[in-house]
Parts: sequence; C-alpha cells; structure tokens
Amino acid sequence: MRCFAILLAAGTSKRFGSQNKLHVSFRGKPLFRNILELTLEMACFEDIFLVYSDEKTAMLAKNDAVTAIFNPFPEKGLCESVRLGVLAAEKAVFNNSEPVYYLFLNCDQPFLNSQTIKFLLEKAKPGAIIEAGSGSPSLFSSLFKEDRLALKPGEQHRLIKQRHPQSVITVNVSDTLVLADIDTPEDLVRYL
Repeated sequence: MRCFAILLAAGTSKRFGSQNKLHVSFRGKPLFRNILELTLEMACFEDIFLVYSDEKTAMLAKNDAVTAIFNPFPEKGLCESVRLGVLAAEKAVFNNSEPVYYLFLNCDQPFLNSQTIKFLLEKAKPGAIIEAGSGSPSLFSSLFKEDRLALKPGEQHRLIKQRHPQSVITVNVSDTLVLADIDTPEDLVRYL
C-alpha cells in the first residue's frame, strides 16, 4: 500500500493566544515534534510532508526524511494546507495504478500512537475515508483527491465526508486520551 503522511502544522493557533502552540514545550520538546517523530519511527510511509507556515517550524522539523511544504496562506484555513500536501504527494505518485492513500495528521495531538495509525492503515480500501474517533487522524483514498483540491477557504474535510457518507468508516479508539488535542493554554496545562 502506498501511503503519504501529511502533517498539518500551519494553523494560526487563534485559541491559544499570541504564540504558536506548536512551538510550546510539551514534555521536553516542541508540541508538533510528537507527531513528526511518530511518523518517522513508523517507517511505513512513502513520504512524509510537513505543511508549515513559519520558518521556526521548518527549522525545528529539519530532517532529510521529511519534505517541508511552505503554506503562505494559513489564514485560508486547513483546506490550504491539505491542498498543498495533496499536490506535493501527487508529484511523487506518477502513473502507478496501485491505490494511494493520504494520512492527514494534526500536529497538536501529542498522545497519538502507532497502534492507532496502524489500525487506520489496516482498514484502508479504495474509495474509503477512514477516521479515528471524531475525525483526526483521517486516511483518505486518492479517489477523493479532486474533492480535497476543490475545498474552498474555510472548508474542512468534514464536508467531503458529508458528501460521501457511505465511504466513511469510523474507527473507535477506546483510550480517548490518544486523540486529545491541545487547542488552548488550559489544554496544555491539563495534559502536561
């Protein structure tokens, strides 16, 4: 199975205050590095793309096994990072007929683990959208590539799920902490 990991690290962190939440220290390292290191350790992705919007993230993420993609318009929302990640992955796909998948990972989920990701990958099938719990991380078949690229500023991939409800497979995760995300300073304090 050909799978590309697309790490979404270009958000504006509006609910976190004046600083970029992905740079705050979480258990001894910048918050976003948890997801980055997890994907690198798994070694099952054809390529790992980190979509970022500031040079500090790119500098802290520097690794030869990661392709950094600059998002100059983070204010357009998640759809712009998704679009840039999919376009970068498409350049690597060429015309191979083997099914291709995109695993979208938000970089503010420090407790996500390899077991959860492996479970999503095991459920992969052409024409399916596999999501963990409430939707992140999510694995999209490349059959939805055009839907992803057509998202307008402010739209999120839940819109694609609404258009194709028969394609959505939700994987329940018994340990809710695994899917916890850090959106506010209070979340950071709670999970430290």
